[in-house]
Amino acid sequence: NPSSGLVDLFGGLEDIERKIIRCVGDPLERFTEDALRIMRAVRFSAQLGFAIEEETRKALKVLAPNLKHVSAERIQVELVKLLMSPHPDYLRVAYEAGITAEFLPEFDACMTTSQNTPHHCYTVGEHILHSLCHVRADKVLRITMLLHDIGKPVVRKTDENGRDHFKMHGIAGEKMAAQILRRLKFDNDTIRKVTKLVRYHDHRMPVTPAHVRRAVHEIGEDLFPLYLEVRRADVSAQSMYQREEKIADIDGVEKLYHEILER
Repeated sequence: NPSSGLVDLFGGLEDIERKIIRCVGDPLERFTEDALRIMRAVRFSAQLGFAIEEETRKALKVLAPNLKHVSAERIQVELVKLLMSPHPDYLRVAYEAGITAEFLPEFDACMTTSQNTPHHCYTVGEHILHSLCHVRADKVLRITMLLHDIGKPVVRKTDENGRDHFKMHGIAGEKMAAQILRRLKFDNDTIRKVTKLVRYHDHRMPVTPAHVRRAVHEIGEDLFPLYLEVRRADVSAQSMYQREEKIADIDGVEKLYHEILER
């Protein structure tokens, strides 16, 4: 106001200082007016690193099913902004509020799939959330990390010793990623890149020029540097078991790749 300065009827400044996301007035009313606000609450939280106020959080849970009435394109925009934020792992908040169940039920299955293997220390879903934080904020890379292990719940087998195996999860994940990305109305170029990276995210090869050359040909020259970043993020979100060897292996492949390019 020109004479009295800032008129803060809803305590907005205080919430900013306390790093809180809160609906103006009744959150149930606000989310009923436009269900996309349910996604936006989590997205703002991830972009700013703010917590969602208790009543607002409760309303998210109650009204999450209303997202069924929101177009896939609008949900996609909010999901990408969340993934590209400084806190992509806040997708956990969306899962806990029942939001991902409405547009990404495959991720919910990952959150409840354990990984009884020395290579892992988290459920599949928690591994995905940690891996998102280990890759730079690039659209293709972040979507790839979100979907890289999406096939694991489908292919999981447990042996007689209680150890889990996820053979061919890259191939299963490639098909599932294509279905998910089409459902969310992503463009064909993003679908091509992400599905290829999901298929090959766990592709390992002997560290020799011939094998690296073959892998570059198979994965694609444009995608090979991204594949290396995906592998690093994947390893960084696993247990410490054989981590040094895995990183050394990726370093060796990367070194050969640069030598091949120079030649």
